[in-house]
Amino acid sequence: MGREMTNTQVGGHLQKGSAAGWFVVAYIAITVLATGFSLALESLMHVGSTVAPLENPAYLLAEKFFPLMNLVVWTACGGLYFRGQQRSAAPPKDAWMLGAVWLIAAVIVDFVGFVLIKNPLSLTPKEFYVGQFPWIYLIYVAVAIGPACALYLKK
Repeated sequence: MGREMTNTQVGGHLQKGSAAGWFVVAYIAITVLATGFSLALESLMHVGSTVAPLENPAYLLAEKFFPLMNLVVWTACGGLYFRGQQRSAAPPKDAWMLGAVWLIAAVIVDFVGFVLIKNPLSLTPKEFYVGQFPWIYLIYVAVAIGPACALYLKK
């Protein structure tokens, strides 16, 4: 008999509440960490905050570190999501499914929060998806592989 899907599971394997909760924790953590890092570099480099983000030398330096920072944060949150589970209880396909769910959520939240809603960190779609190339796509790779990295490290 196959495993029955409950209303707290995604695809029969992921816990919706836990997956969503750890997504929120990771997203907030990396946003605070990356913003703080960028602002710290801005201060150390004595760059005025009036410079546009994609022209700011501190931000341009900081963004090179964002994929690694994201990998650490999303891997850690993936590890916390899977903590307490035996290796056999969390097959690799669950980690890849969690990474896919988190990736889709991150793309949506990024688009809404950094493109649609106008705020001091807003960018146009071109600035966001082209101007931040390749860093934004490496960040998305980090989000997607973070849970799988957590399971691999758990071995």
